[in-house]
Amino acid sequence: MISTHSYIRKLLYAVSSILVAVNISYGQSGWFWQNPLPQSNYLSAVYFIDNNTGWTVGFSGTILKTTNGGNNWIFQTSGTSNYIHSVHFIDNNTGWAIGNAGIILKSTNGGTNWTDQSSGTTNPLSLVNFINNNTGWAVGNSGTILNTTNGGTNWTSQMSGTNNNIYAFYFINSNTGWAEGDAGTILRTTNAGNTWNNQNSGTTHWLRSVHFINENTGWTVGEAGTILKTTNGGINWFSQTSGTSSLLYCVKFTDNNSGYIAGSAGTILKTTNGGNNWTGQISGTSNPLYEIYFIDNNTG
Repeated sequence: MISTHSYIRKLLYAVSSILVAVNISYGQSGWFWQNPLPQSNYLSAVYFIDNNTGWTVGFSGTILKTTNGGNNWIFQTSGTSNYIHSVHFIDNNTGWAIGNAGIILKSTNGGTNWTDQSSGTTNPLSLVNFINNNTGWAVGNSGTILNTTNGGTNWTSQMSGTNNNIYAFYFINSNTGWAEGDAGTILRTTNAGNTWNNQNSGTTHWLRSVHFINENTGWTVGEAGTILKTTNGGINWFSQTSGTSSLLYCVKFTDNNSGYIAGSAGTILKTTNGGNNWTGQISGTSNPLYEIYFIDNNTG
């Protein structure tokens, strides 16, 4: 099953929101509501391939797509009623979505049609990401790490060495990546996941997201406002001050200095100096924000 904390979140919150960062005419910037219709299901992830085209996924098999930067969202038929946790596209046509009961869905026509792929597990899957048309990973509960080298036609299990739930991973190239999860778990591979090695995070807090900008410099975030940074590929991790006790769900950097974090209670944090200082932004919602995605320094 999904973690108790995630289950409680589902009971407490009925709707998540899609937000977009834009510049207003008088020179300020901020976060503004986009129409959550035509549905009110819980949304857990968002991914954009360019300024206009993106997808969001969530409860009851929900998949929505926009082709105009989120001004309008249209339903896509997923073929499942399972909770979909993550979506990733590598171009306008080819993408994957994953979720509860080990479901993996693939589309080759921009989401108009989705087909099942066999994951080989019934564990809930938390995150999916591909580095090219063929090679990708999915992670999930009970230490699950899956890898494909043929676009998902076959998925094989990789030995993570942990039974902790894994919520996030990030590959900087085809060989080097990190995976993170419960109890401060951080794993690293340098051989495409054939072996994963523990790194010392220095925390027992859940870690929910990880992002690297090169093989040395990266960040991870999690519960109780935890932000950790490394400058040596994860050999050492040190804490950064978030200024919040919120559960932080997602971190993304656009360059060495500029980064954003999304979290519970509508939390959005921004840094312009590599995380030395984080400042809150007004999101306009008290709902939890589970994912944040930027296509450049301004638009997300």
